[in-house]
Amino acid sequence: MTARLEVERMVADWLGGSGTINAYISSVPRDGGDAAPPAIAAYTASGIGNDVATPGNLAIFDPTRHEVAALMKEPPTYPALYVGCQGPILFKGEPTPAGQIQYASAPVKLVVRYITSNTNAAAARRDGDYTLRAISRSLRALSKTMPLIRNGINVILREDPLEFYPVLASIGNIGRVAGAVVTNWDIRDQQPEY
Repeated sequence: MTARLEVERMVADWLGGSGTINAYISSVPRDGGDAAPPAIAAYTASGIGNDVATPGNLAIFDPTRHEVAALMKEPPTYPALYVGCQGPILFKGEPTPAGQIQYASAPVKLVVRYITSNTNAAAARRDGDYTLRAISRSLRALSKTMPLIRNGINVILREDPLEFYPVLASIGNIGRVAGAVVTNWDIRDQQPEY
């Protein structure tokens, strides 16, 4: 039990569904003269693996349902979001004669990457910054819908820190990651003995 699947899918589903990221993107405060960042594109199948349509039919991909995200390949449409956990998930516990006693929670880092095809690096970074702000607002709204439980895994957004990375890295032939936000969560297994 790693809880990666639950956290990744919960966040991806929220951004495309109830927490519609495009509503947050269109209303994000910005400097005068800056155009609104483009909305996340409509979902298009990648043709790699068995793609699953995302909630809200948006280009939001996670590595448990979309091979392009699992392999960090170029998305089929732009702009897109890749949602995935990073780093190890450490469930600690103590062995006892009756079985393993797990500690109450385990920390998880989840990253949402903004991927664009904009060849103007400054504009891509600007759009990425505004979109990351919209993502963080949407995820804060998600955290207010407690409890967040999927497959017996309780997921809790920690208040701090939100880490914003001004990434400019190529992905595929024309894509570039133009920013990433790392959020910190606590997870609890509500059914450790299922």
